Amino acid sequence: MATLSRRFASELPGQHRSSGINIEAREAMAQGTRDLLAGSTASALKNFERALSLGEATADTYYNKGVCEYSLGQTDAAISSWEQSLALDGSRADVHANIGNAYFLNKRDSKSALSHMKQAAKLAPEDAEIQFNLGCLYEASVSDKDSDLKEAIAAYDRAVQLGLEKAKTHLRNAMAKQMKRQL
Repeated sequence: MATLSRRFASELPGQHRSSGINIEAREAMAQGTRDLLAGSTASALKNFERALSLGEATADTYYNKGVCEYSLGQTDAAISSWEQSLALDGSRADVHANIGNAYFLNKRDSKSALSHMKQAAKLAPEDAEIQFNLGCLYEASVSDKDSDLKEAIAAYDRAVQLGLEKAKTHLRNAMAKQMKRQL
């Protein structure tokens, strides 16, 4: 399964969508983005928190804050930040994917992970990594249910069709499992 998406929202000065936002808050967001790009996660987190305290309570700010928190091993805080991002903009596939991965990889909560990854796949059906992760989650949740294995195969196949090379091996392995069950 792929790790959390390393994508983050980036807005630098001059790119902001609204002139009504506090300039100091906007600069804190921009500095946080620069820090994140430079690999200074702790400093980025402080800047995103500062941006929030100054009124930059946007889906992007919460998303980036969650990326920092997750990178620093603060899984519960990251999930909370990503949930706040979704509350402001529920159409973000990347947020759903990160929450799904965090639930599966860190919380061992397959049901919540699968729910978020399905939503991510619905929002971004052309994202090969999301399709691949969905396949991994379905395959990991397989017990005796052939339907989950079929769903895993379908998701892996979509990832392959979208050009994700590593999905080919997983697709073959899942198909072999299916054939073995049919014997």
